[in-house]
Amino acid sequence: MKPLRSTPGYCLVLVCLAAGGFGLTGPAARAQEQLDVGVRSTVVDKPFGRVKSSLQAAKPHGKIYGIVLVKQVKSQDKLVKPVDESAILQLLSTELNTHGYTLVAPGADPEIVLTVYYGRGFLSNPYQVDGGRTETNALSSSVTSSGGQTLGAPSIAITGIPTQLFKEKGNGYEAKLQKAGFEKLYIRVAAWAYPSKPKERARQLWNTTMVVDDPDHRDLNGVMEKMLKAGVAYFDRDITEPEVDVYEALPEGHVNVGAPEVVPAKKP
Repeated sequence: MKPLRSTPGYCLVLVCLAAGGFGLTGPAARAQEQLDVGVRSTVVDKPFGRVKSSLQAAKPHGKIYGIVLVKQVKSQDKLVKPVDESAILQLLSTELNTHGYTLVAPGADPEIVLTVYYGRGFLSNPYQVDGGRTETNALSSSVTSSGGQTLGAPSIAITGIPTQLFKEKGNGYEAKLQKAGFEKLYIRVAAWAYPSKPKERARQLWNTTMVVDDPDHRDLNGVMEKMLKAGVAYFDRDITEPEVDVYEALPEGHVNVGAPEVVPAKKP
């Protein structure tokens, strides 16, 4: 191929694209290569007054599971794209099965039943220590076990304007507090004890919420696998921190650039 030369009446159009931008090094480049997943996890079913401590860790609950609900929580702003709920179900089952959980056999009763809620919104801020005003948006849907027991849906708390000053919690606390207050994409997995009797009240055992930023531009379909992978290690666990940051590698992007092309210039 002969070298291309600029000549009158012609212009050379050459597009060069590089994933991640030009000249990025250090933390800025690494930030673009990783997905920051915030994980918030709580064991609900534990003795009153139990201190969060490795020496006083609550006894793990059952691991034979059934997933009874995957549902979007509606919000004022829409998700970037509709979410494939069957994909959430499959990905969650895969992660559970590789972390010691077992899908209940047909015709048998599970030890725990799981509900999954997802969406976008301003969740309650785990770093907010002054008990600022919150409004609870109760989820209206419910699920019923094979024995006829209704499993009440968990609620999503929406943070309002704080009414008191935040307490100083050391270096970096204010930045974490502000970051946690941004709107999030989230997936919330909650475990319930399987009712042994038809009229027995449903009892939540634990819940884990996985969040990522930028719901205006980020497709939940593209990150839900990373979110579930980050969160499953904290299922049925109390964490001492308000939120744990788990960094998951994002797929490497690349662009194939073809042969340059000489395009005739438009006539005046």
